[in-house]
Amino acid sequence: MGVKVREKVKGSGVWWVFINHNGRRKAKKIGDKALAQRVAKQIEARLVLKQFDIEGDENRSPLLQDYAALWLETYVRPLRRPATFERYTEVFNRYIKPQLGNVPVTEIRRADVRNLFLHYNSRGFSRSAICLIRDVLSGIMNFALDEELIPANPVTGVSKRLNLERDKRITISPMTHEEVAHFLNTCQQFYPEHYPFFLCAFRTGMRLGELLGLQWGDIDWYGKFIEVKRAHRRGVTGKTKTGRTRRVDMSDQLIATLKDLYARRRKEGFKAGLGAPVPWIFHRNGKPIEQNYIRRVFKRVLQRAGLRDMRFHDIRHTYASLLLSAGESPAYVKEQLGHANIQTTVDIYGHYIPNSNRQAVNKLDDQGKKVGVRTQPNATYTQPTEPLSV
Repeated sequence: MGVKVREKVKGSGVWWVFINHNGRRKAKKIGDKALAQRVAKQIEARLVLKQFDIEGDENRSPLLQDYAALWLETYVRPLRRPATFERYTEVFNRYIKPQLGNVPVTEIRRADVRNLFLHYNSRGFSRSAICLIRDVLSGIMNFALDEELIPANPVTGVSKRLNLERDKRITISPMTHEEVAHFLNTCQQFYPEHYPFFLCAFRTGMRLGELLGLQWGDIDWYGKFIEVKRAHRRGVTGKTKTGRTRRVDMSDQLIATLKDLYARRRKEGFKAGLGAPVPWIFHRNGKPIEQNYIRRVFKRVLQRAGLRDMRFHDIRHTYASLLLSAGESPAYVKEQLGHANIQTTVDIYGHYIPNSNRQAVNKLDDQGKKVGVRTQPNATYTQPTEPLSV
């Protein structure tokens, strides 16, 4: 089996895909090089899945389950995060494949999509869950649309017509100052080895993956900030969620705690014969802590402290809401959190911004006095004896 990309006539700028499979050959004129390389990868995947007939029947419509496998492998896996690939694969296999998996891609109609959404709505699925199913199915159909297998995406607009769109409002329930202090005190008493981690979480508002990806070289002790430039998720260390690096300020309490932790890590490193501490700030046996492990510890501390159940991500919400309630500007909080734009910060946490201009309306009264307007705060309104002229 072989699929190659090259110019049939060198210098022409027109690229072709040449297929050599089971002793048979075929050439397809594509256009530019980048598109030809993309098509070549898709054909290779189709050959593996036995969906491409080199004798001329390659245009027959594949089943949705086969085409979904092609989409996941050639589009989602190389271009999206591993967690996204795993989530999309699970959603398709559990919720879409049983209903539409054996239907050819070209035969899926809007009525099929509508019935799929109504099926899960009747079973009590949330709007967010149905919208995730929609996103996966729509991605597959857009892939087919790009390959000109279908004239239009049958998923587009169906959930909106059914009033099943995802609720964009984010409901958060952050901790108070007292709850944060109680949580940290409980952690320090019963789980002291994890106290630096949770203090760092509450004092920086970093995402879980970013905290687990921190290394000692990311700390600037003199500048009093941490450079957030990687994240650790599902055993893989990569870029942050936004793909950008940012600086997060450290409080004096966090600096003192991390310095003490660094001193202990150095002793551990020398004792183990490493000559230096393990590069990861928070680790288990020299490797970054896994997300599910630290989530379980978080739940244990909540239970031990007698606090209500919440998600680990609510620590990030707590950080932002407490800063804004203390009068910090949304622009500063946006930079600390690493939001792509300030509108995201305002949309989520805007109601925590104190109204500092509550007395501004009194300036109107002040201006009135300056121009000689007489005010009668206790004046009594009298009905005029003559009709008012207009």
